[in-house]
Amino acid sequence: MTALELKLATSPAHLPALKRALESSGRAGPPAALLTSTYFDSADLKLRQNHLSLSIQAQDARRVQALSNGVSAANGAGEWRDLIAGDRPDRAAPETGPRLAAILADDELRPLFRTELRRTTFQLATDPAVEIAAVLDEGEIRADGGNEPLCEVALALKRGDPAALYDMALKLLEAAPLRIETRSQSDRGYRLAGAAPGAPRLKPFAIAAGMTVEAVLQAMGRDCIGQILRNESAALAGEAEAFHQMRVALRRLRSALSTVKSTLPAEHYRQALDELKWLASSLEAARNWDAFIAGLLAPVQDALPEDADLKRLTDAAKRRRRAAYDIAKEAIGSRRYAASILQLARWFEARGWREQKASEDSAPLFHPIAEAAPRLIERRWRQVRKKSRRFAKLPVAERHELRIALKKLRYVIEFLGPLFDAAEVRAVMRRVKPLQEELGHLNDVCTAQDLMKEIARPSGSDAAEVGRDAGLVLGWHLRGLADEETKLRRNVRRLRRAKPFWRPVEPAPAGNGGGAA
Repeated sequence: MTALELKLATSPAHLPALKRALESSGRAGPPAALLTSTYFDSADLKLRQNHLSLSIQAQDARRVQALSNGVSAANGAGEWRDLIAGDRPDRAAPETGPRLAAILADDELRPLFRTELRRTTFQLATDPAVEIAAVLDEGEIRADGGNEPLCEVALALKRGDPAALYDMALKLLEAAPLRIETRSQSDRGYRLAGAAPGAPRLKPFAIAAGMTVEAVLQAMGRDCIGQILRNESAALAGEAEAFHQMRVALRRLRSALSTVKSTLPAEHYRQALDELKWLASSLEAARNWDAFIAGLLAPVQDALPEDADLKRLTDAAKRRRRAAYDIAKEAIGSRRYAASILQLARWFEARGWREQKASEDSAPLFHPIAEAAPRLIERRWRQVRKKSRRFAKLPVAERHELRIALKKLRYVIEFLGPLFDAAEVRAVMRRVKPLQEELGHLNDVCTAQDLMKEIARPSGSDAAEVGRDAGLVLGWHLRGLADEETKLRRNVRRLRRAKPFWRPVEPAPAGNGGGAA
């Protein structure tokens, strides 16, 4: 069985507390050893482009040339290692040499950055049935672009219940502020050396007809938590798309849980939902201001004559966005966030829903997903059908409810769609996505009205101008919504006539009166 791994990072200021917590939880190995790793690549980063990293690891007189594909050991790492004699890459090394020769020439390699750290190992004791190894690295990454501290502990479950690994992480979190670290040391080094961060190597969500509902739920949880964590660093750096991707992952996770809500322990569901709602609300203002600036303000500015200007409104909106980013980053950096993510990951890895007594409610968790999928999609489809009745007469609040129902339908189709005919799935999604986007724009405009009430109350002499420009932007988009109403209604009708790919189309009972859009 492959070890389950978890890497946690902290700051140098909290390193002593983390060490004490590790020492009190088990026994330390040999005295900390100094380990220096120098990373090499070509000027145009050919290894990086091939998702590889090359380092020469030096400890005392020993030199190891390591070539890694960056995948964690828990997911089947591809790492090749050779003992070599010098401090420069050896292309004649039996394991790593041929792989290097296939990518770059002899004279292309140059040093990019190096890590210098002291590594201490621990064997952490919980109970006789559990074995957890810990590796504490403390030091720094050095590059021409500057230095960055490196303080992280990698936990590996060698034997025992996966819950024990997360319980240990939560115990360490009580002693020192920690966060889950998904970046490798080489990723951090490349960024420090000025290289653009590489796109995460994501595995597509894999689903097979023979999987149980439980197995799919666990895979969904891992997938969504992974999406949150992969965007964490970029969000802390203030990248707008990262906040958006984190919110998407939170919505997907909430949708997955609500889809199987009836099979889960009520208390577990409530606790998970509370934490997911808290984090989503912490990110909401940041995303709202991003949507306003990029999706509403920018098109109006582009459409205006060259001599018109929305600078004061733009500046006011950006100030509020910065404040919203600060709130979001504070939440992401908090202990509550770290604990929430660890507890959610623990629940999915250990399949915490099994703590409930077996019953008719929980039994569907162990049914094949191929049997359950039509029912799960059908439930979402019926909600969309119900909420889209007499669409033309629906007030804005009820159109918002339809948007949410559409989003849940889209998520469940994205998760379960691979079980069905691909062409038929695409045909339905071509009707779902445009309508969801149109209703999303409507929601952004409605949200902007609240944002504009806030932004139109600045202190200072430009209050009147900001308020006028806010009215201009809102008026422009409200007029656009009116112009698009006919198209919106048509797309609702198209969706309601879509052929469900998950079941045969059944004729509607006489006198059903589903209602026109």
